[in-house]
Amino acid sequence: MDRYAAKGGGVAVSALWRRCAAGIFFTALILATRLPLAPGQLVTFDDVNLAYSIGHFDIRISQPQPPGYPLFVLQMRILAFLRFRRVENMLLALAIAGSIVALLLLMGAGNRIMGKQSGFYAALLLALNPVFWHSGIASALRIQLAIASLAVAAACWRAWQGDRFWVSRSAIVLGLAAGIRPEIGPLLFPLWAVSAHRARAKWEDVRFALGAMAFTVLLWLAPAMWASGGPAGYVKACLLYLNDQASVTSGLFGSTHPYATFWRLVVWTLAILPGCIFAAMVAWRSSTGWGIGRSRAGFLALWFVPPFAIACFVHLEDPGQALSMIVVVALLGGYLLQQAVDRLSQSVSRWHALWLTVAALGEAWIIDRHDAAFIVIWTPLLTLGLGALLIFGAGQKRASVPPLAATLFLLTPPVILNLTMFNHAGWYYRGPGWFGAMLEDLNSGLALTSLDHIKRTLAIDDHAIRDIKRLSANREDSVLVIWEHGLATWRKLAYYAPQLPIAVLEHRYIRAGSPPIIAMWRGSHRAPSPSGSAAAVVRAAPGTRIIWLLNPQTEFYAIAQQALQPHAAGSVLYTDLPQTDGSRQLGEYELVW
Repeated sequence: MDRYAAKGGGVAVSALWRRCAAGIFFTALILATRLPLAPGQLVTFDDVNLAYSIGHFDIRISQPQPPGYPLFVLQMRILAFLRFRRVENMLLALAIAGSIVALLLLMGAGNRIMGKQSGFYAALLLALNPVFWHSGIASALRIQLAIASLAVAAACWRAWQGDRFWVSRSAIVLGLAAGIRPEIGPLLFPLWAVSAHRARAKWEDVRFALGAMAFTVLLWLAPAMWASGGPAGYVKACLLYLNDQASVTSGLFGSTHPYATFWRLVVWTLAILPGCIFAAMVAWRSSTGWGIGRSRAGFLALWFVPPFAIACFVHLEDPGQALSMIVVVALLGGYLLQQAVDRLSQSVSRWHALWLTVAALGEAWIIDRHDAAFIVIWTPLLTLGLGALLIFGAGQKRASVPPLAATLFLLTPPVILNLTMFNHAGWYYRGPGWFGAMLEDLNSGLALTSLDHIKRTLAIDDHAIRDIKRLSANREDSVLVIWEHGLATWRKLAYYAPQLPIAVLEHRYIRAGSPPIIAMWRGSHRAPSPSGSAAAVVRAAPGTRIIWLLNPQTEFYAIAQQALQPHAAGSVLYTDLPQTDGSRQLGEYELVW
């Protein structure tokens, strides 16, 4: 960059050209890696909630689920106004556009925060990261977590550097980011507060910034509350939802498997770093370490630690929820890559060619094993050994490596690891003791961010929906679908077959000990159902065809098999009730006709 300093406007033109070229490159990369894998249908329960919220927003009936994401729903409504006919196309467009914007934001903000081209290298690392890739196909909403986190950090960094003008601007950005994902507000507020303090803003400026932040929040929060029954109804729905969801993932809220959350969080947030081990060792200098500096280290810590702590101790269930932290790790990895490229570009020893040849042969042998776990474990160890060897003889300088060649070599380990983690089918391990449980949790974290997970989810739901439509053809008035922990998502069935009544057998809350209830659904409409202390009752007319959406691994599946001997029909079961009155007890529930 320095050699262009004397050329005035030429510098700006060159920088603009590089940004345009990077934008074209990342756009092509996202289109090439996302479009061929586009699902063509809604993938998750949450996607259906978002689809329903286009017509009617109310978090009390999960349209969408709390806390609401009003600015994301607004984006969907804008696309509907622009004549996007299918919700599937809206979400795909937002996922692709969001992925591109996130990479460009990371490049711009990262270059500014960490210097040189750190942001560009960080975007390269993030593009094929399993969580980012998975969410870019299956969860347009989660992708915008990365956008919100990066936008807030980019604005706060200007204030962190002492620009008081950005104290109020960053406050407005934080308020808007919370409208995409409300928890972003409180989690990144410490970063904003410390940035404002470092800017030495006057109290009058801070008050104005806080007022601007509050006003920005009210722009999306007030309509969301109004549509959800007012402030009391909105807050109650959010608290109930948080408490219920956290009971599955957090030991503080009663979860019996809190360590699973921790190990999955480790996999999801830190999967970038094993591929950067070689870059980290090359970039290390005995005198200055990695040269990050206290100021930048403090900024990264405030950006990363609060969301990580809440995810660890309160709630994190979906891998995409970690994207606000993953961008920080990607930026750190990008910085290490930039430092390593600089070092290799300056000088290499006479031993480097030998060690790089050994590394290439070693990686070829590792990949030849065709064992994904072997690749994921041994590739970082190989790069660790290579880094140690390169330190040997570091003072015997002979030549330099072209920056492009150094970049391609340094990117090879993370690309190999990312492709392996994302494309491997069958991440699974179960072993004895705590070590086996830890490996199972690590493997399940990888499984939930894989392409195989998307394909399996789509296949299960698609087969079940097709089988149910076939079984219910020409007899919609005498069909009832009963779901109890079924592998297929009942919410998707309600969306794609809105004419079918669905009895969802569940409990009032997810946590153990809550009473059984039956939720009767037809499309997006829920009818009140009876429940009691002894049993909840499902009522059907004599001769009704019951179609069962069940999980063969549950106790209820065995109870239904014994009580009614249902017939198999593809991926589902069905029972044709007698024409005479009767009843069957099904555990906590009762079927009466």
